[in-house]
Amino acid sequence: KGCSCSTVLECSPGGHQILQSPYRSVDFDSSQLQQSAIQDLICDHSLAPGWYRFMIFDKPAEMPTKCVEMNHCGTQAPVWLSLRESESMPRPGEMKQLTACATWQFFFSTSKDCCLFRIPIRVRNCGDFFVYFLQPTQGCMGYCAEVVSDARPQTCDAEGMEIEGVCTVSPPLPSIPEVVAEMIKGSIYLRCTFGIPSANSSVGFIVTWSRLSPEGVKEELTRETAVHTFSLLELDGINVRLGDRVYCSSSSFFMEKPDIQSSSVESKEFFAGIKIHPETYDISEDGKEYRLTIESTIPIPCPGFSQLKRDCKISLTLYSFVFFWSFHSC
Repeated sequence: KGCSCSTVLECSPGGHQILQSPYRSVDFDSSQLQQSAIQDLICDHSLAPGWYRFMIFDKPAEMPTKCVEMNHCGTQAPVWLSLRESESMPRPGEMKQLTACATWQFFFSTSKDCCLFRIPIRVRNCGDFFVYFLQPTQGCMGYCAEVVSDARPQTCDAEGMEIEGVCTVSPPLPSIPEVVAEMIKGSIYLRCTFGIPSANSSVGFIVTWSRLSPEGVKEELTRETAVHTFSLLELDGINVRLGDRVYCSSSSFFMEKPDIQSSSVESKEFFAGIKIHPETYDISEDGKEYRLTIESTIPIPCPGFSQLKRDCKISLTLYSFVFFWSFHSC
């Protein structure tokens, strides 16, 4: 998602002026100027309306978006960019109408007002920097600036990720994987199935199988790269056994850029074995009938030579514990 920012007049070298006084830095204490060089105090009441870009010691700078304390930025009343909860900085090529605020504290007051004065400001994202359409201030106020740590404004939206300073569209996030058991040629396999919101043949997947150890720690069993939206794991009795609690996770990547991967999405826990519902039962000698439901989450393979259904079965032993209580009266 690029932008032809160079065609925008205010983004071109001749389309804006540069404010590069180091005094405009949010870290500069203006009280030094008020005591020794009051003539150097920044007062933007005489600033000509127009597009401006900030620089501090030849480093790209931007207007801060948090309240700045008084007597900073080379002035008494610092002017900063106020963003409401519903507002954000413009994306590359975009321009937004925003509001700047001036911080001030009256001599008789014990608290400051971060937005005593409001100034309308237009902000354009030129891709590599922001430009601001500034108005002259009311009285001796000064527009603040702070050095950009990465020398670039944020250029990515919700669908992209920044890789080495370049905004790149992230791969589609797979749907939540689902694990089921099935029999293939007499062997039992666990199948992890997932999908992507839209069909895209240029997307591959990284599938990771893991299980819960007796200590409750997830252990990675295997990891594979796949071009289809499923993965198989054999229940071989060695790596995966009856009674294991198994998980499957999937992430996607672009075939042409395999280093750019989406975040990983994990399945719900799959118990590979036999469940009894309910797990515990209190049975009384009351003549009533109690039912236990036995469910196998995996198919039960039958020998190939078995002709009768009754020849293919599993046997379960039910143990019952009888407790005798004796009561003694005092």
